[in-house]
Amino acid sequence: MPMPSLIPSLNSCVARMTSGEKRFAVRLEQKLDDDYLIWYDVPIGKKQLHPDFIVLHPLRGLLVLEVKDWKIDTILNVTKSNWTISDRNTNEPKQVKKP
Repeated sequence: MPMPSLIPSLNSCVARMTSGEKRFAVRLEQKLDDDYLIWYDVPIGKKQLHPDFIVLHPLRGLLVLEVKDWKIDTILNVTKSNWTISDRNTNEPKQVKKP
C-alpha cells in the first residue's frame, strides 16, 4: 500500500519522539496517500521554531501541526491565550501559553 514520505524516516526519529508524536506519525503514514510529504521537527521561519509536523500536499497545501500528548481529563481550562492542565508529575495546575 502506498504511503506518504516522512522526512526523516520514522525509524530514524522515533527515539526522540514523545509517545503522542509516535502514534500521530504512524497514523499519518497509515491514513495519508503517497502524494503527501511529512516533515518531523524541522526548523521554520526567522525564529527557527520546530513544529512537530509539517504536512504538504501539492494540491491541498501546507499544514503545520504541534502534537500535545495530553489526556482529556488533564485539561482543566482553555482560553484563547492559555490552557490550564494538570501536571503529569505533581497533579498541580499548570499554565501553558498558546500551545
